[in-house]
Amino acid sequence: MQPSRLTLLAALLVALTALGLQAGPAAAKGSKKFKPLKIRNEDYPAAFRKRVNAAVDEGVEYLLQRQAVDGSWPANKNLLDHRLGHTALMTLACLKGGVTKRDIQVRKAVDWMRLQKVTKVYDAGVVLMAMHALYNPSDETSIVEVDKYGKRKIKDPCLTNMIPKDRTFMRTCVDFLLKHQEGGHWRYPENGLDVSNTQYALLGLWAASRCGFKIPSKVWMDSLDWLLKSQERTGRSVKLLINEVRGKYRVAWTENAKARGFRYIPGGSPVEGKKPVTGSMTTAGMASVAICQDELWGSRRFSPELRKLSRRSIRDALAWMQDNFDVTRNPGEPQGGWHYYYLYGMERAGILARCRFMGKHDWYKVGAEFLLGEQRSDGSWREGGDPQIDSAFAILFLKRSTTRARNPAITGSGG
Repeated sequence: MQPSRLTLLAALLVALTALGLQAGPAAAKGSKKFKPLKIRNEDYPAAFRKRVNAAVDEGVEYLLQRQAVDGSWPANKNLLDHRLGHTALMTLACLKGGVTKRDIQVRKAVDWMRLQKVTKVYDAGVVLMAMHALYNPSDETSIVEVDKYGKRKIKDPCLTNMIPKDRTFMRTCVDFLLKHQEGGHWRYPENGLDVSNTQYALLGLWAASRCGFKIPSKVWMDSLDWLLKSQERTGRSVKLLINEVRGKYRVAWTENAKARGFRYIPGGSPVEGKKPVTGSMTTAGMASVAICQDELWGSRRFSPELRKLSRRSIRDALAWMQDNFDVTRNPGEPQGGWHYYYLYGMERAGILARCRFMGKHDWYKVGAEFLLGEQRSDGSWREGGDPQIDSAFAILFLKRSTTRARNPAITGSGG
């Protein structure tokens, strides 16, 4: 006896609900009208949040104890050319970790940074993020108020509260980044174009935009064009489980997608050859596309076709993450290198896409449990690299530190 349509539909709903997802009746029947179901986005248990906050406090204390007398953080020999960016990253982690802008150690760090010459793209990008956090630490573990379309309602406090000398310092960094954009991307001088450096430039300019700096739409358009061309052309066919947080609720649905990731250097390096597709670069590319889309949202240049391509890029990057999800290593990277950098990338991508789940995985819960188990007795995290950097990335992940996009990152196409 053949099962009825209602029986099959009920079985599908049960299966999706087990994964934390539900499918709307219209989508399940193949209707052109897209109708995902709304699911209450339950907060994490109080005991879990208490453990996270305790770990963050210990991590921040570890970083503060290593600050130099002049306000900077000493960098290892591999980062001497990026001491400004290194200090900005530590400052960003401390601010997001709960240290206020009135704290003497934060003020010393900001005073030191203002005296430095801006000569690196990475440095300028992270400085802008730190300066934005100085006025808007924005604990993103709380519910963010949105309207019925999913648009964020709250305005950024740095628009009105920033003092002139901090705005002047940010202007220096913005002008540097605008001057050094090349065909939509930014580069480290020794390696040529790369997705990672482009990501930090866009994160910095996005922070500046939130503080009222006018960034020409051409900057976002050129970067979006380069990013869309840099993503892998094709990938494995995947049934993607999508969810998008909207205030107290999230909507969920499924779509067909291609698991398409990003490489560090699109097309390969003349010296090192073709780099692999990795989790760290896929999350970087996905976050960068989401930023460009958010900034171009109301622009006439952001055509319906370009919007469709952007959504497909984010969707397919999520499909790659669903296909390769792992918090214990950087998937795709030989020996799992750049692990904590990847986890911070996962946080950025997850927050910007407003997705609580990557596939069936609650990425924040799983990643936080991993980090809670890896913290050292002195409050640090380290995995063979610089413990200050690993600790900063861990804190930024645990605090869900990336500011949410002002507009929804993905819309359903009907499955």
